[in-house]
Amino acid sequence: MNIRRRIVANEYGLRNTSATTRTKRKGTVVKEMAVATFDPTANTGERAIGAHGLGVYLPAKAVITRAWIDVVETFASAGADAGTIALHAQSAGDIVAAIAISDSSNVWDAGIRGSKIGFPNLGADAAHDSALEVAALFAATMVKTTAIRELTATVAVQALTAGKANIFVEYVISD
Repeated sequence: MNIRRRIVANEYGLRNTSATTRTKRKGTVVKEMAVATFDPTANTGERAIGAHGLGVYLPAKAVITRAWIDVVETFASAGADAGTIALHAQSAGDIVAAIAISDSSNVWDAGIRGSKIGFPNLGADAAHDSALEVAALFAATMVKTTAIRELTATVAVQALTAGKANIFVEYVISD
């Protein structure tokens, strides 16, 4: 008789706080994902000019390998959409630099959007000498935290009136 056994890993939840200490693991590991929501439509406190902590923390020594934004509702600001929004983990604008909602290259319109991390500028000619050169361009976009950091959205120039985005940050722990 052939008996198949299925082993299912226990599900667990890691409490995401600024007091959590994490260490690098050896062997086979999976990338981890931090997910934060910036929702000035529902949370009026997130509309004002200033930095808004999103309540999601990355551990110290996290190497952010990729980040992207799912803009669920297009952002708007008080007048002519001149308001700017930036996202950061380690330093100002390291995920998305401040850019006006009205700018034609902004990431604040509904849809899936990239960020500065994990999406290098390959240049207009896209003529790269080797895979190693392209790998270096990708590595140069990664960010390493020096301490426990909270994902933060910063609003400037004008207060926001609408918008919602889910921010996805993929990372591994290093030394």
